[in-house]
Amino acid sequence: MTEFNPLNILVALQPGLGSPEEYKEIIEEKFPDKTARGEIKIRLLQDGSAESIPDEYLDTHIIGSGVIVERVPEMKNLQWIMSFSAGIDHWAKWGQVPAHVPLACLPGGSGIPVAEFVLGLMLNLAKKYNQLWDQQKEKKYIRVRGEELYGKTIGIVGLGGIGRQIAKRAKGFDMRVIGTDIMKMDIPHVDEMYLNDEVDEVIRQADFLVLSCPLTDDTEEMMNERTFKLMKESAYLINCARGALIVKEDLIRALNEGWIAGAANDTHWIKKPLPSYLPPEDELWDCNNILITPHISSWTDMYAVRFGGVFVDNIERFLNGEPILNVVPGFEGDPQWLK
Repeated sequence: MTEFNPLNILVALQPGLGSPEEYKEIIEEKFPDKTARGEIKIRLLQDGSAESIPDEYLDTHIIGSGVIVERVPEMKNLQWIMSFSAGIDHWAKWGQVPAHVPLACLPGGSGIPVAEFVLGLMLNLAKKYNQLWDQQKEKKYIRVRGEELYGKTIGIVGLGGIGRQIAKRAKGFDMRVIGTDIMKMDIPHVDEMYLNDEVDEVIRQADFLVLSCPLTDDTEEMMNERTFKLMKESAYLINCARGALIVKEDLIRALNEGWIAGAANDTHWIKKPLPSYLPPEDELWDCNNILITPHISSWTDMYAVRFGGVFVDNIERFLNGEPILNVVPGFEGDPQWLK
């Protein structure tokens, strides 16, 4: 560690989604002697905006972050970044990661919690739990007839790490599982595969249509008037991926005019003050048959444990002069410590 003594590590999280102290504890537990001796110095931020980052943090060597750190281009000693997220589209759109700096993530790292959340949303839509809860608060004893997941078709748009975890759990309810991917292959728990450009067929068949694909030029606004009208009137849409996959105005019409039976949306369109936000005046709140959740499908008590575990493994690899894990294609950088 002669070249990096102290090794300056910055942990930054977006407000409302975890505590940087959790990651600090994980780092200290992994490197107790180095942190005690001051050979590793940990800085914490509950924000990544330029005004929140003091000048003395500009000598940072490693960043672990759940938010864009806006002063990254000024950090001349920066060696690599790890995004505490399965996706890195927010970093790609930001477009200011220095060319020499590798960017890592954890593909599928949110698969388990998002899959559990999706199944919960499906059960809520089918069993009307929210309606029963509202009745309980009003002390109304009214029977409500629900639906079953058994035998229904779930269409998963994007059978990556998250989509496959959803498929696994859906099979536990004896559902028929179909979905899309970049190529046709045998995937456990999936009954029928379609290519990405055959997504219309999945949309037509699904009783529960789940979006678990990345946001790309091809998927942006994929759910619009045309595709909503391909859905069964009895079908439900669930989105725990990215808000921009959906044309909001068309979703509102689909709900209010009965093109579909309902929806659940965990990710929205406004990016500040949070990466996904819906202001109180937004008309989506007043739509029929929609569950709105505040972009929390991946956030559980295991989030820091899972992402922090890979983060400290990468720190150890870096200290040993080894390549870090899960570097994002196109963001390989030019790691000088390997030369």
